[in-house]
Amino acid sequence: MTLAHAAQHRPGGFRLTRRGRLVLRGVPLILSVCALTAAAVFFAGILLSPPAASADVPAAELQTITVMPGDSLWSIAQTVAPGQDPYVIVERLDQLNSLEGRAPEPGEELFLPFAA
Repeated sequence: MTLAHAAQHRPGGFRLTRRGRLVLRGVPLILSVCALTAAAVFFAGILLSPPAASADVPAAELQTITVMPGDSLWSIAQTVAPGQDPYVIVERLDQLNSLEGRAPEPGEELFLPFAA
């Protein structure tokens, strides 16, 4: 066995093909680029989003209404917002007060979606 022949058949060693070297270097590179892109999008979303509340603009005062016996969201919507679509007002009342479709109980305080 010649020295050149022995070098070709090294036991326990392995050789990477061009494709193997590309995969070995390319996969970590692609994963790091994806991670950096995701981080950039996340922080750009935080930095560019409008503030939830500002000290310069006073928060709108939430008004409430007390549910009386026999009241429903529909009747409340017609009372607090005459001339507006009751379907929209009922939906906004439901969301704002986290009713999740249940009927309000007498004596319950409901937040109004606007100043009445």
